Amino acid sequence: MLARAAKRKLRRDAFRAPSQVSEPLTLPWLYPPSVRWAASLVPAHDASRKQKMPPSVPSRHETRSLATAADMTSHPAPMPFNGMMQPWGSRIQAPDLARLNPGDPTKPLIIHTENVATIPTTRLKAGIGGTALELHQNLYACLRVRRLDRARAIIQRLMTLLEPSAPEIVDAHNRYLHTMIELAEQNPSPRDMDEIEHWYHMEMVNKAVCPDAGTYVLLLRAALNFLSGGRRDDALQNYLGLASSDGPEVLEAINQSGDFTDHEWETLIKFQSDSFDDPPPVEDYMDMQMSTPAGQALIIEHGLIPDPALNIKSVPQKGMGLSTLQNALSMFEPGQRLPYPHERAGTEEEKDRAYAYMRQIRLEEDATRAATERWQAEDAKLQEMGIHGVLQSKPLQALMWNWYSALLPRLQQELELIKDALNDPSSTSTNDERLLYGPYLEECDIKTIAALTVQRVISASMQSYESMDGRLKVITLTTLLGKEVEKEYTGGIKQRHEAFLRKQRRQTRKELVSKLTKQKPAQAPQPKVASGELDRKRSKIPLPVRTKLGAMLLDLLLQTATIKVTAEDPKTGKQLSSTQRAFTHQKGYHHGKKIGFISVHTKLQEKLRSEPVNDVSTVRLPMLVEPKPWTAIETGAYFTHREMAVRAKPGDDDQIAYVSTAIDNGDMRQMLAGLDSLGRVPWNINGDVLRVIAEAWNAGEGIAALVPEKDNLERPVEPPSDATTQERYAWNKAMKEYDNFKAGLHSQRCFQNFQLEVARAFLGEKFYFPHSVDFRGRAYPIPPTLNHIGADMARGLLKFANGKELGTVGLQWLKIHLANLYGFDKASLKEREQFAMDNLDEVIDSATNPLGGNRWWAKAEDPWQCLACCMELKSALEAPDPTRHVSHLPVHQDGTCNGLQHYAALGGDKAGADQVNLEPSDRPQDIYTGVAELVKEMVSEDAKAGNAYAKFIDGKITRKVVKRTVMTNVYGVTFIGAQLQVLDELKAIFPNFEPANDIFSLKSVASYIAKYIFKALGQIFNSAQEIQYWLGECGERITTSITAEQVQNVRKRYEGHTLKLDSKYKMAKKMTPTMQRKLEKDSENFKTGIIWTTPLKMPVVQPYFKDAKKKVATCLQTVAVGGSSTTSTVDKRKQLQGFPPNFIHSLDASHMILSALKCSEMGLEFAAVHDSFWTHAADISNLNIVLRDAFIRMHSEDIIGRLAAEFRTRYAGHMYRSQVYASTVAGRKIMEWRTKQSKSRVPGPSVVRLAPLRELALEAQRQELLNSEDPEKRKQGEEMVTPTSIFLAEKDPLAVASYRLDLMGREKDAAIKKSAQQAREAVLSAEAATLETDPSAAAAAAIKPVPLDVVESLAAEDQEENTVFDEYADMDEEHEDADVEEQPSTEMSKDSKKVAGYMQKFKVFVWLPLSFPPVPGKGDWKVERLKDSQYFFS
Repeated sequence: MLARAAKRKLRRDAFRAPSQVSEPLTLPWLYPPSVRWAASLVPAHDASRKQKMPPSVPSRHETRSLATAADMTSHPAPMPFNGMMQPWGSRIQAPDLARLNPGDPTKPLIIHTENVATIPTTRLKAGIGGTALELHQNLYACLRVRRLDRARAIIQRLMTLLEPSAPEIVDAHNRYLHTMIELAEQNPSPRDMDEIEHWYHMEMVNKAVCPDAGTYVLLLRAALNFLSGGRRDDALQNYLGLASSDGPEVLEAINQSGDFTDHEWETLIKFQSDSFDDPPPVEDYMDMQMSTPAGQALIIEHGLIPDPALNIKSVPQKGMGLSTLQNALSMFEPGQRLPYPHERAGTEEEKDRAYAYMRQIRLEEDATRAATERWQAEDAKLQEMGIHGVLQSKPLQALMWNWYSALLPRLQQELELIKDALNDPSSTSTNDERLLYGPYLEECDIKTIAALTVQRVISASMQSYESMDGRLKVITLTTLLGKEVEKEYTGGIKQRHEAFLRKQRRQTRKELVSKLTKQKPAQAPQPKVASGELDRKRSKIPLPVRTKLGAMLLDLLLQTATIKVTAEDPKTGKQLSSTQRAFTHQKGYHHGKKIGFISVHTKLQEKLRSEPVNDVSTVRLPMLVEPKPWTAIETGAYFTHREMAVRAKPGDDDQIAYVSTAIDNGDMRQMLAGLDSLGRVPWNINGDVLRVIAEAWNAGEGIAALVPEKDNLERPVEPPSDATTQERYAWNKAMKEYDNFKAGLHSQRCFQNFQLEVARAFLGEKFYFPHSVDFRGRAYPIPPTLNHIGADMARGLLKFANGKELGTVGLQWLKIHLANLYGFDKASLKEREQFAMDNLDEVIDSATNPLGGNRWWAKAEDPWQCLACCMELKSALEAPDPTRHVSHLPVHQDGTCNGLQHYAALGGDKAGADQVNLEPSDRPQDIYTGVAELVKEMVSEDAKAGNAYAKFIDGKITRKVVKRTVMTNVYGVTFIGAQLQVLDELKAIFPNFEPANDIFSLKSVASYIAKYIFKALGQIFNSAQEIQYWLGECGERITTSITAEQVQNVRKRYEGHTLKLDSKYKMAKKMTPTMQRKLEKDSENFKTGIIWTTPLKMPVVQPYFKDAKKKVATCLQTVAVGGSSTTSTVDKRKQLQGFPPNFIHSLDASHMILSALKCSEMGLEFAAVHDSFWTHAADISNLNIVLRDAFIRMHSEDIIGRLAAEFRTRYAGHMYRSQVYASTVAGRKIMEWRTKQSKSRVPGPSVVRLAPLRELALEAQRQELLNSEDPEKRKQGEEMVTPTSIFLAEKDPLAVASYRLDLMGREKDAAIKKSAQQAREAVLSAEAATLETDPSAAAAAAIKPVPLDVVESLAAEDQEENTVFDEYADMDEEHEDADVEEQPSTEMSKDSKKVAGYMQKFKVFVWLPLSFPPVPGKGDWKVERLKDSQYFFS
């Protein structure tokens, strides 16, 4: 019908002038020939269409095809007619995207979420119950499968839990009304409107449920579709009047709603003729929604482009693995292929582009089906050969088909049982789990669920033998399978299409309403839009239900997965066979805990070790067209698969909420545009390199990091039966290392095999890598198997699809790139270029005869990339004019320890800037060599003094020994971590080490070297150390703080008030004692994580919270499931260790995105591997300018100052629990105050040390009195004395005990501690100068400090009783005594040193207002000097 109408339209416009034809297209270029007849626009206005009210409005069915075709599109972007448009419109981006606009740090994005773990629940009955969120999730599932009876029951339960005014109640009713309308549209009845209005009046109005804009939209839509004539007009007038009485913002939200179809909205606007001018014809504003990429993709998804099947002749191949992979990758179904659109209008390039989109959609849709068909084909081939089920003979793929075939009917039977239970809940037990998970499973495709179950268990089994001897934890499998069901349930295209459609309509209509309004309001209130994050949560499956689903699937697989095992009878010699279970459920102990396991049959384990398994799920593969631009957190990249723009840890709802809100506010515009620019870069497979790898691979050769087919590992010889226990223990240890190493090689070879299959399938294709970011903003390609951030082989296989002539500069950079890849990257650029020319014969030999020649390339640091470069350079030099050679090879520019570059710039550190090539020089500086030289000097001096470790290692310190520790120091490596890194290098240097009298182990030598590495770093990066300390200090205060709301709850509790839940809960007024205790406990927990905003306005929420476990009874066993969330207690250790490195990662991520945006603006190809940036050789000079400019722009801002301002705003009103050295004046005064407050005559150490919550309540009362406008109350506050006021009166931040010493490495070495102590004193002394006099200082001055001898006595007593309470005890397990100052042994007796140690550890706790030290001062180095540094990235 659409095509016929379009043809008629074309005939009407056949003789229009070309200028008229150049108006915006009605339908995009993706339409097939039959649809592209509609590619001209109707006149902008047709007077004949103007009328106040059309006689009737077509039903949604009648307008669905046309409306949907147009609705599957994005925001307006008119385009001239030029035959075809670019895939996503013009690639020229807005110039402001590459600019830095960090915003106001005093107005950060702050989201107040329900941060209380104590939430009322309703008892589970007939599968209905739980929290309000779980009830909502159940409601959504029931409505999706049209179970209105259960939905009504759920709404009734919600009404018993929540007040009628709660937004959850309104949303539940709206969802129910929405489903009623959908059902009425499908099966119209004269009573439809009456039933809808009856629900509205009886269930909402009569029960005090206040409608919102969404309610009125639904009622108006029902009136437009189910009423006619005067009754319809009356209903429209009534509901619009009710909406208007609720406020102008409600009426505005209705008129801008995207829930109306185009014809419904047109009728509604025309009905309000007193308020609006007539809207343009439907065809015109359809055009406003359809010209951007997402709409074009959705048009394809909805079948507007036909893809008739065309039989093709299969290419004979041995085995099905590669064939099936190619079928999936190349959009083949077995025996079928998409036809090329030869007959359509347009150029060949335009046809290719349209064909690519068609193939991409098929690729995404058919991945699962293609894999299951592979299993079936393998089994069918065996049947033809007469092989029937013998494990040793059957490939794994055929076994998986057998299991799938057996599991599918069991799942279908389970689905029937679910329907019976849901249809008549009284016929089954009220505890039947089917009532819980039934609605969710009904919505899923059972065939897909069966295939995913088989594949996921097999994939987990392949990994199990590496760690748990063929056993899989039940909790791991149930969680994994539950998540797969949730992905299938929430990944429905229909729901995402509808959400996208509503958003696009709303955007278009917002603009139209503004233009059509006759009387412009001065400033109308902004309409409230429901949070998309809340909808996302409600569309998920509750964790207990998800776990039960996973257990059910696992149980069915255990029952159906069998294998036929054959063995020879030792007596008769006959072959015997038996059918056995492939997996068995057992219980055992792991790390001292009894847990459930799934054991994999030993014969199956052997097969898993020898055969790779191709993933059945919708593996994220490279795309054949440019990825869909990111417009929301779940809208972008693939067309039919749901992906997240920001990868979040499961349960990390806060990160998702912050990012979603930032996107809605427009703050993430640059980040999303940066991801789009990275995804637009087209790639090819380097066929020449692939052929060499394939030849070596097929020969089983282990060259250039390829894992050889035969590992040639020698199995440790088992000791004789009379061997000693030590010998037996040593053999067991050696066997474990042997098994682990062998398993690792096998796993690595399987992965390389899959990479090569993907590369072979994509050979000759142009493809793209869609990107997403982690919570810090670092970008990663979504396809996990083959991409440019992979290892050397993966990078060597890739090249840019678009080539560019080298030019003179490009030819030079190609030679320099070769030297870099070979490892000759510390010389000057001229010397590197000369290196390539000096080895030109080797280069040509490598390119001409890679495997049969000298194999010079194989000795490079990055051999496969070096080989690709050799081939490219040879081709260029053989050309008549090498500078005219068109190069596709990516050339890299790598940063010098990028994290330290940021630290040096943040601190204005001249010495550090010089070491990491921020400062101009005629040769590249190497920080790793610089640190190695300093360590060498220190070791040499110790060796002269007779130090055994120094003498052992003297002369053997190399750049490689220190490199990993220097590289990871900036990212928070601990001393123990550094020690292990150095130990790995020492093992390579001393492979045959034997313990000696003075050197018992290499570990002690590694500890010795690590100490000097940290010492050397402290000498080079002075300012960086202060910034690290400042970041750590801020992080420690934040993570030990409680919010202003928690402070008030504590105060209410100690003043005798009962704590209450949110007012939306009906139970808020009548809480049980148990709930009251839980709420009180919850108000005391530290739940404040560290949040900051990057220079590109991306909010970063650290996801480190302690897991909250919950027991769930399943059909297999009871399992403890859970995950971290912001309602959990913060994990202080992870938060503190993660903050400095994550902050630096967020800076280098911002630098990369800024650079990508600028390159996109300039038309440069750009790819990135964190701090390694790639482009064409000819564009390297331009790229270097872009990189330097982006870095300068970033660090010209006061980054740390902005962070401090944000922290002050974000954490205003918080109180944190600090530790104060007991020996200080402040500490001794606090102890004296607590002694007087104590009822005990002789209080013990715990009484004077700990800070009970009543002190926090007392301080909150004091602060309220001080802030009162009543002078009398202010005077009362000034006369109050609390531990807080005592500390503030002393103005001594150095009295605070800090744990920042571990940031640059902690050990007993005095020099290291002295350096760290200097950073501490510099930061905290600056804070002392900024402290104001506390109003209660005079009263606090009256407190006399306890004598030092009393403190010593209490410290000793505390040590003897082992009652030392250390907030960070877990951090100090590796560094006992790390904080203790070294004392001169000549001046102190052994007992005196003990007391000094006790005193250093003996601290008192005190609640303090959350404030932050002043930002450390910068050095005199200016970032603008970077402009002249040619080795910044090189």
